[in-house]
Amino acid sequence: MNLATLKKAVLKKVKPSAEEVAAERRMAHALMEEIRGLEGSHVEVMLCGSLARETHLKGDRDLDLFVLFPESVPRERFVEEGLRIGKTIFRGHPWEEAYSEHPYIRGEIRGFEVEVVPGYKVKSAEKIQSAVDRSPFHQRYLEKRLTGRLRDEVRLVRQFLKGIKCYGAELRYASVPGYVTELLVLKYGSFEATVKAMAAWRKGEVIDLENHRPAEDARKKFDAPFIVVDPVDRERNVAAALSLNQFTRMIAAARAFTQKPRLSFFFGKKEKTWPLAKVKAMLQKTELAGVETGYPKAVSDVVWGQLRRFGKKLANELGELDFKVLRHDEWTDEKKRMCCLYELEAATLQKAMTRTGPPVTDQANSAAFLAKHQKPLSGPRIEEGRWVVEVERKHTQAKTALKELLQKTKASEREGLRQALAKKTRVLDEKALVEWYTKDKEFAEFLTEFLKGEEDFLDY
Repeated sequence: MNLATLKKAVLKKVKPSAEEVAAERRMAHALMEEIRGLEGSHVEVMLCGSLARETHLKGDRDLDLFVLFPESVPRERFVEEGLRIGKTIFRGHPWEEAYSEHPYIRGEIRGFEVEVVPGYKVKSAEKIQSAVDRSPFHQRYLEKRLTGRLRDEVRLVRQFLKGIKCYGAELRYASVPGYVTELLVLKYGSFEATVKAMAAWRKGEVIDLENHRPAEDARKKFDAPFIVVDPVDRERNVAAALSLNQFTRMIAAARAFTQKPRLSFFFGKKEKTWPLAKVKAMLQKTELAGVETGYPKAVSDVVWGQLRRFGKKLANELGELDFKVLRHDEWTDEKKRMCCLYELEAATLQKAMTRTGPPVTDQANSAAFLAKHQKPLSGPRIEEGRWVVEVERKHTQAKTALKELLQKTKASEREGLRQALAKKTRVLDEKALVEWYTKDKEFAEFLTEFLKGEEDFLDY
């Protein structure tokens, strides 16, 4: 299949029909008219996001409605009115109060995922009073520049990134938001040019459509693997959520695609969970340890951010106790359970450990080292000109180390994670992992992917 044929095949699957777009527009218009008719201080209602710009994919029925207030409205009143309007719109439909920089209402209305977000109507993005105030500027910037052809190119880039699991604004993905895909197409002009450029990206790559600042200045300012300077706000990197791992996965996948374009890059391959016997055999060959906690009452994006930080913190603390972490990952069903999983070089350590001190010629530090280690298991002795002692480890089992670390972190974590740790905690050994694997399909998929440890696109 040549590239032109491939693009047509992808668009046939992912581009909404004219009838679908018309239905989406009617729904958005009806809700906006209802909001305009409500009593309040708001002066404008805008539909923003990919559906407003017609760069969305088939089935993405997200309506992002921004209710704009004058700058003179106090923050407390602005939030209060925004929530009231949102709750009124969702009357008779399921909704929840979510939180970005301030609270807003989101839920489902007749099959559409709707967000009613209050914001300030400001003259320029430099004068924003809340983060969401930028969205109308994004909308105006892009609707002037995205032609019909470019919209389809955006859809192709977006689906490609979905297929290689590098797409999504939520923290759980640490990936590329939809706004960035639109800016990439404006920069490079087409899907194929974007992927070709992606294959040659380097760490610290800078995209600055409005030439707000020199590339080196942008690197110093943002210190990120990938920098896309917001065209409407020179102080913001809109790719800030993208992790180094995800950035480099994009590069590797783009290289593989340019060598051999295939449909599977866009839609992935359904990963089958391993048979239980294979999982048990793999667990016997590797050293895994983990922790399970409950799930807090909080917005999923906030939870994922806290869970990622918590997972990394435990990994660092295990390392400080000499349990070398080869890799780790986090998972949650976003309902009841969360998990941090660690592959260790060794789950059991010797009781004795060597501590190498300063050079003997360093008199002051030598004295401090010897004073600290007055009753070692062995030593002090001199090796290669340095003081060396052997001392007894506090923990020789990763399981007991994790139990103590969990107890220490319960009081020190942020509110959401404190709730999770208070609900339930346990250390996961091989038996617990197998039990969870047999009872939870989502966890089974996560554990299979972790044990497989292979980039999916290499198998496309």
